[in-house]
Amino acid sequence: MQIYHCKGIHIDGIVSCVPEIKIDNESALKNLYGDDARLIIDSTGIKTRYIAKSGTTSSDLCIACAQKLLCGTHTSPEEIGGVIFVTFTPDRLMPFNASLAQEKLGLSKEIPAFDISLACSGYSYGMYVASLFAKSSGKKVLLLDGDIQSAYVSEYDKSTVPVMADAGSATLISPSSSEDEWVFTFYTDGSQRDALIIPSGGTKSPFKEEDLEFQDYKENGKRRNIDIYMDGFSVFKFVAMDVSKWLMKFLNEVGDSSESLNAFVPHQANMYMIKKLAKKLNFTWDRTWQSGDAVGNSASATIPVTIALNANEKLNKTQNNRILMSGFGGGLSASAGIITLDTNAFYQFFQYTENDKDMPIKEG
Repeated sequence: MQIYHCKGIHIDGIVSCVPEIKIDNESALKNLYGDDARLIIDSTGIKTRYIAKSGTTSSDLCIACAQKLLCGTHTSPEEIGGVIFVTFTPDRLMPFNASLAQEKLGLSKEIPAFDISLACSGYSYGMYVASLFAKSSGKKVLLLDGDIQSAYVSEYDKSTVPVMADAGSATLISPSSSEDEWVFTFYTDGSQRDALIIPSGGTKSPFKEEDLEFQDYKENGKRRNIDIYMDGFSVFKFVAMDVSKWLMKFLNEVGDSSESLNAFVPHQANMYMIKKLAKKLNFTWDRTWQSGDAVGNSASATIPVTIALNANEKLNKTQNNRILMSGFGGGLSASAGIITLDTNAFYQFFQYTENDKDMPIKEG
C-alpha cells in the first residue's frame, strides 16, 4: 500500500452549499415506485435531496461558497496561490471551471488553476494535491469541489433518482508551522469502471441524435445514453468488500484505529452503505458524521458538505480533531485521508439562491 504524507498544512475553513430545489424523496419516488416508495427511503436512508434549477452550474455553487469562505476567513484574493476544482460535471467541456473561478474571484493570473475530473473519490485527491501546492508555494490554496449530477440523471431511472443530488463546496488550505501529519492513500479498479458510467458524450462515443432518446430497461426504468448508469449492486459490493478491507489496511499501516481518531467522515453514498462500512471499521454511528439523509448523495462534495454541516457542533473544542475521510464510487475508485480539523476554523453550510451568484467579496 502506498501512503502519501504531508506536514505543515492547515485548513482555514470549509464552506458548502446545496442548490435551490428541495426534494421530498418519498413524494418524488411515488412516481417511480408507487406504494413501495417508503421501502426505498428505508433502504437508502435518504429522506430529502437538493437539485439545481436549470442553468445553475457547479461553478455557481462553488464560487458562491468560495466568496463566503474568503470573507469568513478574512482572506484577500491576493493571498491565494492556486485554485483547484474537482468536478465531473463542469460548466463546459472546455474551458475548465478553475479558470472561471480565477476570474470571478479576482485571483492573480500568475497562479496554477486547473480541474480534476473525478466523481465520488475526488475530495481526498483534491485535498492531497492542494496540500502539495500550499506546502511548496508557501501560499494559500483554494480547493473547490462540486457537481450538478441532476443534469445527467434520468427522472425515470430507479437506480439513480433515489440517491443522487447536487452540491458545491470550497476549502481553504494554508501552509502552517504545525507538526500535524496528514496521510493519504488511493485505490483504483478500472476493470469495474462500467458499473458507474455516462455512456455517451466523450470521444469514445460522441453524442448522436439517438442518445437523446429514452430507452426502457424494464425493472430499472428508462434513461438516455447521456444519463448516468449505475449498477448499484456492483458499487455496493465494491464498497462492502474491496473498500472496507482497503481502509482497514490503511488504518493498520499508519497505526491508527477508530479509538485514536475523533470521527469517520465517509462519502454519503447512502446511509445503509455507510452504516455497514462504519461498523466494519469499528466506528460507532454517533462518531460517523452524516449528511446524506438530509441532502442526498452529491458525489465527492458529500465530504465537505458533511464537515460543514457537523463541524461546529461535533468538533472537540479543547483540541484539534483527527478524522478519517473516504470517498468511493465512479472509476471504480476510492480515496482516503487522515487529516486534522481545527475547531477555530471557519465552517458554514447554506442553501444557494440566485442572490449568491457573483456576490462581491468583502475583505476583513
